[in-house]
Amino acid sequence: MDRRYREELEQVRLTEESKRELVRALEARRELTAEGDGHRRTRCWSRTAVAVAALIGMLVLSVGAAVTVSPVLRSYFGDSAAYQQSAAELGQSVTKDGWTVTLTDCVGDDRNLWFGLEIAGPEGTVLDAENYYIDWYDCQFPGLYSFLSTMSCTQLPDEDPTDNRVQFALRLLGSGPYDGSFNGQRVKLTFRDFSIWDREDREFEPAHGCEAVWQFDFTVSYPDSVIRLEPNLPVHTLGVDAVLTSVEVSPFGVYASIEGEALKGHHQWVPMNAPDGWYGCTEYQEVTLTTKDGEVIAPCGSLSGSGCSGGDLDHPEEGYIRLARWSDTLLDVDELASVSICGVEIPLC
Repeated sequence: MDRRYREELEQVRLTEESKRELVRALEARRELTAEGDGHRRTRCWSRTAVAVAALIGMLVLSVGAAVTVSPVLRSYFGDSAAYQQSAAELGQSVTKDGWTVTLTDCVGDDRNLWFGLEIAGPEGTVLDAENYYIDWYDCQFPGLYSFLSTMSCTQLPDEDPTDNRVQFALRLLGSGPYDGSFNGQRVKLTFRDFSIWDREDREFEPAHGCEAVWQFDFTVSYPDSVIRLEPNLPVHTLGVDAVLTSVEVSPFGVYASIEGEALKGHHQWVPMNAPDGWYGCTEYQEVTLTTKDGEVIAPCGSLSGSGCSGGDLDHPEEGYIRLARWSDTLLDVDELASVSICGVEIPLC
């Protein structure tokens, strides 16, 4: 179908009764066409009828169907260049007992992966609370062993509390980027029971009696906009000289690896000056980004994803530091000019 009809269809939402009426109308049209030519029973539908029939096919399928739901994460992050560099629309939908869960879009790099999802109740249901939850959810990547580190699912602000829909963001964090990537992997997602938090009884209870299981199984793929560099430049950190071996810059932030024999046993001296004890190993390093317009961006401090190895002086572990610095907003990597790590500046363009 051409673009004009596709754009019109994307604005259509049909009730179950409307679907039935439309099917009856199309069937009647087909019978009239057949009666007009006793020799050929052809379906001479107009382009509009074909487009509407295609819409019905998308709406009535309950598993893996494409649906006309606006991308949740595009609204959440904004339809910016940074979003487009790392996002893909999904349109994966599963309906159980009149309740539909739709995975609308995803945003990711090697170790970060977000899914936007919408839950739609039966026609006439009003989902206007601010404390909805998916009672239980699970995510598996059969091709990645022990890669998934943490995940969380959060209800997003509802633009229309009077309708039967509510949106969530499912965030996954992997142990990479050094151990693999979410991108291009088969993912199996399971969501069970749509609940609401009862503040008086302090417990979860089914929202509008919804108790169902929704399962998805597909390959997730999105644009790869990560800038990957292997500078192998000398760098000074934790009081010793080491080597900046790898740097990755994505719309989510900066990852870097610093290695060297001098970092072995660094746990023996770092805690002396680290206010947070052992975790100070990855907090001293200054990381900044500079845009082509000269703006300096300092991503968030050391968060989940940073780590180090050194052990005792006699321990055979390698000496290294892995840095993860996250941005508060998605970064437009095409507008970044350079990254600076421990005073070592590396051009990005």
